Amino acid sequence: MVNKRQLRIVLKFGSNLITTNNTVLNYNVIDNLASQIAKIFEEHEIVLVTSGAVAAGLQYISSESTTKILKKNSVVQKQILASVGQPILMKAYEESFDKYSISVSQALLARGDFENRNGYLNIRNTLLELLQIGILPIINENDVVAVEELNRYGDNDRLSAMVANAVDADILILLGTIDGLYTKDPNLNNDAKKIEIVEKIDPKIISYAKGPVDKVGTGGMISKIQAANIATKSGIAMYIASGLQNQVIERIINDETVGTKFLPEESNLETRKRWLLTGYASSKGEIILDNGAVKAVNNNASVLPAGVVSVMGKFDRGDIIAIKDEKSTTIGLGISNYSSSEISKIKGVKSSEINELVENNYGDEVVHRNNFIFI
Repeated sequence: MVNKRQLRIVLKFGSNLITTNNTVLNYNVIDNLASQIAKIFEEHEIVLVTSGAVAAGLQYISSESTTKILKKNSVVQKQILASVGQPILMKAYEESFDKYSISVSQALLARGDFENRNGYLNIRNTLLELLQIGILPIINENDVVAVEELNRYGDNDRLSAMVANAVDADILILLGTIDGLYTKDPNLNNDAKKIEIVEKIDPKIISYAKGPVDKVGTGGMISKIQAANIATKSGIAMYIASGLQNQVIERIINDETVGTKFLPEESNLETRKRWLLTGYASSKGEIILDNGAVKAVNNNASVLPAGVVSVMGKFDRGDIIAIKDEKSTTIGLGISNYSSSEISKIKGVKSSEINELVENNYGDEVVHRNNFIFI
């Protein structure tokens, strides 16, 4: 058993970083990053989240027909590329880390795996045990089943934040080819200025999140800001930096000025509420509360049906949902006691009337205060 723990670090490598022209794996970059990890591996616990399976699949079956696949932009066709490319990607990592006698494991996860609390705890326990015995977990999105992510979500940014949350990481480092958050897209604007430290993610910071989107990777700055929201509220510092900079990982660990650093919020959240944060970018639906209910929730009350104005989305009992005010501002996240269809029937009524409107009464609260967290 290995006993080491100075920092627990989650690293995320974007597909644009580890590929050349977004079509073939860049083995030199992968080797360089592996060497950087090897330098700190004896002192720190490392979890790696990687993209690049689609690009690896593209290089393997590169042909005229593949070009047509990408033009069609079909989810199924991208899943085929990911399925072909994932073992190629893992082989590249295995060969690079084998040079430093570092054993690796593979875990394919979808963000939906975190939505169920048992799934979240299983992920957490497995990864922590791997770290305990000195193995480097390498995680990628399970693109073969993650239809929604291939369509819309960002290059494993949010997945890496969920992983960091699950393992109680100290630092989350997102490495790509962009060296931080800028006031404007630096590729298009010479007057763009880099933000070195973000103390709070406010509307101004969010307005800067209009950065470049990679051709094969789907991660722009918006997804990175969403990842930062999850990480910082979980008490985790997050960095956005270029993986092409010299010894960037070690420099970040040494707290040098590299990229953009998002400062963590004070956090002593219990595990259950840390889990709720993983629903920040993937809640199944939302409920809108009237002003009276918002005030009550802000005073640590549960969400009662009388204060619910409307229901959006389709979700089941036990799903994580967003709770918003009438201006659609998110107040927090919570575990719903009722399905969306049931809430539609009981919204606006007193809790004493629930029995008359739905088949099963799961309690007076739509969301209990113990299953709620402010955002």
